[in-house]
Amino acid sequence: MQTRKQHQRLKLTKEVLQAAEDAAARGLSDTQVAEVLGISRATLSRRKRDDEAFEAAIKKGKARGIQEVSNMLFETALQGSVPAMIFYLKARAGWTDKHKEPISEQPVNQLKIYCPDLNGNMVETDLLDF
Repeated sequence: MQTRKQHQRLKLTKEVLQAAEDAAARGLSDTQVAEVLGISRATLSRRKRDDEAFEAAIKKGKARGIQEVSNMLFETALQGSVPAMIFYLKARAGWTDKHKEPISEQPVNQLKIYCPDLNGNMVETDLLDF
């Protein structure tokens, strides 16, 4: 008979909170943060739900990681990196590589031309009539 893997009970010390924050700052998923801490994903979720300090440490870590990378991207763009500029403008200013398809429902202006008829009178003619 197979038994369930027993994890140690997680004691929320300053070191554990810092480890959780640091792991989250590196962009690790909750499953990966749980692995770093030596607990299951379910335990991590339960502890986040039951302990505000633990949840706050993970949120703070995720925000710190995003801030650090965003700052580096911004600084790199300001230093003249064209790929960084393009990425930043696509992500933050709505730039896109997609070409817009023309809207076919818009009316098309027709060109009118004036030609002399057989009697020499100028008459209006649609370009499509030629």
